[in-house]
Amino acid sequence: MPHIHPTAIIDGDVQLADDVVVGPYCILVGKIRIGPGTTLVSSVHLNGPLWMGARNVCYPGACLGFAPQDLGFPPSNDGAGLVIGDGNTFREHVTIHRATKEKPTTIGNANYFMATSHAGHDAVIGSHNIFANGVSIAGHAQLADRIVIGGATAIHQFVRIGRNCMLSGASGTSCDVPPFFLLRDLNATGGLNIIGLRRAGFSRETIDHLRWAFRTLYRTGATPKQNVHLLREREHVPEVKELIDFIVASKRPIVDRAGRARHSLLSLIRSGELPSDGANEERD
Repeated sequence: MPHIHPTAIIDGDVQLADDVVVGPYCILVGKIRIGPGTTLVSSVHLNGPLWMGARNVCYPGACLGFAPQDLGFPPSNDGAGLVIGDGNTFREHVTIHRATKEKPTTIGNANYFMATSHAGHDAVIGSHNIFANGVSIAGHAQLADRIVIGGATAIHQFVRIGRNCMLSGASGTSCDVPPFFLLRDLNATGGLNIIGLRRAGFSRETIDHLRWAFRTLYRTGATPKQNVHLLREREHVPEVKELIDFIVASKRPIVDRAGRARHSLLSLIRSGELPSDGANEERD
């Protein structure tokens, strides 16, 4: 039988695997399924519909599956809920909201969410990612696998981030970040995530192909989308083809190279490709 502390509150259609641990002052409400080996340390709040796999750990203050922060979505509407895979860690006061659309907010496997990090409604997050303290992932964002994001970094809604990226702390992006890139500043790439690629076991030959692709994307004054056709020369390399496919599929701008980013961002705003709230325009 699950080990449930007497101070915990369980209300609704809640099904727990036999070895689940529900610590002191946890509150589980609604339709919830939790797989084997999962531990809710204490003061964890889960709100269904929520499906959680095996071997997850939730620390005090984690709030998962609550209504989205969307003024147009009634909090009483269950919606499609939240689906979480296996082996994830949610540290203190992590918040992840359920979906507004027909597909659930989705978290993959073996992710590490550090304290106060957040994933908004309808986000889709892959596996083996690390999100440092205070990372904010807005609604509808799509993140692939093996991404590392530094503390206090913000991801705009609908942004896509490819696999094996590294985003520096206190940075942010309202543009798509292609796989293997390093984000150094607001919407500004500093190059490839070389250290991450080496640690992931990418060969020197593959990294050299990706270096060429990066230089090719940014070697003129044109945007990466305008230069992506130049990468066709080496599309036989799977990782270069992955870059091409990612950029072609992007509906948002691609991050620019550091040093050109502010000028490029203002150009995108003025051209209407990137919406402005009126606060980003330079003043004469």
